[in-house]
Amino acid sequence: MARRGGCLINGCLGVLVLALVLVVGVMVSFWNTGREAEADARDQVTETVDGARARLARAAADGVLLDTEIERAVQNVGKTNEAVERRGGRVTVTARFIGFVNVGFGGSQASGCYRFDVGRAAGADPTVGVRELPDKACLFQSGRPYREPVAVAEDITIELRTAVSDGGPEGARSAEVWKTSGIELADSEIKDGQLVALVRLSGGTGPQGEDCYEFRAAKSSVTAKKLKPDGCYRFQRERDAQAERIRRAELEAGARTIERRMEDAMADGRLTDAEMQLALALPRSDGMGGEAVGEPVDRLEHVERSSTEVVAVARVETGGAMWCYEFRARLATESVPHRYLDNGCAF
Repeated sequence: MARRGGCLINGCLGVLVLALVLVVGVMVSFWNTGREAEADARDQVTETVDGARARLARAAADGVLLDTEIERAVQNVGKTNEAVERRGGRVTVTARFIGFVNVGFGGSQASGCYRFDVGRAAGADPTVGVRELPDKACLFQSGRPYREPVAVAEDITIELRTAVSDGGPEGARSAEVWKTSGIELADSEIKDGQLVALVRLSGGTGPQGEDCYEFRAAKSSVTAKKLKPDGCYRFQRERDAQAERIRRAELEAGARTIERRMEDAMADGRLTDAEMQLALALPRSDGMGGEAVGEPVDRLEHVERSSTEVVAVARVETGGAMWCYEFRARLATESVPHRYLDNGCAF
């Protein structure tokens, strides 16, 4: 019994030791994974800072570094006005960068506060120095989440001058400035060698805190003008109006065809529901350049009869539109005037 009890104790100890080894192994594995993830997150920060430094240098190459260019160059952070300082010919940008790596059910994060010092010596290419600062250096107060739209519009105008000079109106339409946070190219058109862009700028007093501006960019000039809040829908309204004109013209052509058919059916002095249904079945394209007879479905919504006329409200259906019309068949004159019902079918 003593030997058997000893074996049981030894066996339990063995299991406990194995379990302890497994737990320690898992903990070490998680610790190593966490360290690797932290290093990867730190590498992300370093890569982003290096990329920002290179983009700032490219943006400053023409001798002018705009706030819109800074916004695009220093990515990975929501900057404020206080992050950018201009003194003489030098520009200082302070920003916080964050790196994150997913690990299991959580993740590892690294961050750093960096200051970029952009300057240019006479006759030399711009230089961009960068150094890491204590985190508290990035705890500046934010007066506004976005700059005043009027100031942003000035930067856009400058960038568009370069874009239209290099690539014409198409170059201005695809300019890098439209990728700037707080700038939304709502709509645009190119006509007579000029780009007209309707743009929403954040930080304004309009709906959703946005102001609408119109920019006109041509080789000769670039202008900016603030519009009313609904101004950024102007092109869409014009397209909608054109589509409505096309729709109404298509429906009106169908209604005239139906009118002639009903007049032909009235040759015997009467007009039956069946004859009206045949008149309403307009031919449609068969997809091969020909026409197919309309389906014999019920398109009559309402019919009123008297001894002198038949008034029918019916759906006019063409290949791309449908609406309700009133057809007033005058039996004595065999005429069928029609009218478009603004409120559609009321029956």
